[in-house]
Amino acid sequence: MSSSEQALSRDPTPRPIRVSLWELAFGVAGGPLAWFLQLNVGYGLASWPCFPGDNRMSAPVAGYSWSYPAMVAALASGVLIALAATWVSWGTLKKTREVGPDGHREPLEIRTARTRFLAFWGVIYGIGFAVTTLLTAVAFIVLPRCAG
Repeated sequence: MSSSEQALSRDPTPRPIRVSLWELAFGVAGGPLAWFLQLNVGYGLASWPCFPGDNRMSAPVAGYSWSYPAMVAALASGVLIALAATWVSWGTLKKTREVGPDGHREPLEIRTARTRFLAFWGVIYGIGFAVTTLLTAVAFIVLPRCAG
């Protein structure tokens, strides 16, 4: 069989890429949700020991020294979840860029194009929200907790 006969015998219809809905959902929403949770948990842990009542304290309330390491743990968790979402989306994006047996990119069907679109934005969101979460660390380091 010659190469031209092989090219003619190949089925030209695109094959759908199989990616679970959970992979796409985590890839797109994992970074933003991790940042949102870290922001709210971190804000509560940073402010409550300084404002247990109506008046601001000059130092955190005694017995709540654990809140600072908990803030750092929430920040690290947010960054790790956002990076995991980036990794999942990157893997999905690589699946949609597979090269066919003839060395050319396969034509995309609508479902595959949609998957590629969501995976691309999952990578962008994951990296962006990981960086955004890391910027919160600057506030933890630079700003005093109860002063102000």
